[in-house]
This record gives sequence, structure tokens and C-alpha cells, in this order.
Amino acid sequence: MEDVTDGHPRRAIRSFVLREGRLTAAQERAFSELWPRFGLDWTPGAPLDLAALFGNDRPVVLEIGFGNGESLAEMAERDPERNWLGIEVHRPGVGHLLLEIERRGLTNLRVMRHDAVEVLREGIEPGALEAVQLFFPDPWPKKRHHKRRILSPELVGLLARVIRPGGIFHAATDWAHYAEQMLEVLDGAADLFENTAGTGAYAPRPAFRPLTKFEQRGERLGHPVADLIYRRR
Repeated sequence: MEDVTDGHPRRAIRSFVLREGRLTAAQERAFSELWPRFGLDWTPGAPLDLAALFGNDRPVVLEIGFGNGESLAEMAERDPERNWLGIEVHRPGVGHLLLEIERRGLTNLRVMRHDAVEVLREGIEPGALEAVQLFFPDPWPKKRHHKRRILSPELVGLLARVIRPGGIFHAATDWAHYAEQMLEVLDGAADLFENTAGTGAYAPRPAFRPLTKFEQRGERLGHPVADLIYRRR
């Protein structure tokens, strides 16, 4: 997708780089057999009909960048009264989640392989989501790469459009500097979102967010996790 500046198109800055690992035989099978059932092929610019996608009008939670999908599958299994939509660009992670959906027998989880920012901008109707989750996004630790970080004022504006009043945006990171930037950006949008922990504060880790292997590894390396939970005004 391209942005236009002074009449000249320029390539949009992506928050991800596709580093495609090889798929396992099981993941290959997941794409051939399970994607038609649980995957969603989206045409940019076409708003999603979430009720038709899930076959009901239950509240929808969207997760941006679900990694291998195990924690998302666990949350969907624990909370069958809500629908869950995961967006990820990396094929091995998508394949892994498809296999988890099959293994757990889930009917309330669907998967997209696309740029989540583009989906938020063009594919989600205003106020259509109960919540959005962003767990452990790429921290892009080098200063020259900070512009690639997905949590930005632009993203907050998109989130405010798609999350219903009273809905939740929940982010988590184990990079202290990124956590500080997230806090600054989100608290700076106080007219749109209320910090549930109070201005300038991080939220306690909620019990419903599964403790992932990634998180456990980070804590062993001395990277405490910061949770940021904001309510749409």
C-alpha cells in the first residue's frame, strides 16, 4: 500500500519484515485443509461482515500479530461467548494456529494473513470490535527503526474508530523503552482512551492473558512485562 505526499506516492512504513521460515508438513496440511474453514481471504477496501463470518453477533476480539497463536487459541477456548479474530503475516505462525484450532475443536476463532493496520483502516466497520489485543509486538530496538513500531498515534486513531465505546485496547511488551513510548502515546490520547490503571501507570497482568513461553523467557532474562489496558471513551 502506498501513501501520497505532495502528489508523489511513497511506500508506507511497515511494522514488520516478512522472514518466511519453512513450513512443516503439518503446517502445509493446515493451509490446504484448514484454511478454507478457518482462514479469511480479504479484499482490501471491503468491510468485513463479522456476524456473517462467525455465524452469530457475539462480541468480537481482534488480536494483532498473534505469533504462533497458542495464547490466542487458549483465550478463545476459555471464552466461547466471544468471537476471536487473529491477524498475522508470518505463514508458519498462521499454520500453527490453524492446527491449534483443529486440536482444540474451536468454532469461535478465525484467522487472517494480512497487514493488520490495513485491515483496521479499511476492513473493520466503526465500533465493530469489543476489544483489540497487541501482545509483544516487534520492539524494533534500534533508534533508527523506532519509526517501524506499530503502536503510534495513527494506530491509536484507527483503534478508536473500530473499538466500541467502553471497549478495551490491551497491549503488552517486555521492552521497557517501548513500554514507556506506548504509555506516552496512549496517555496522550486521553480524549479517546482512559488508562484503566490511572494516568502514567501500567496495569497488573490480568489472569486472562496466558503466560507464554516467550514471556517466561523474557522474565528470566530480566525483561519484566508491562501491560497497558485502556478503555474506549
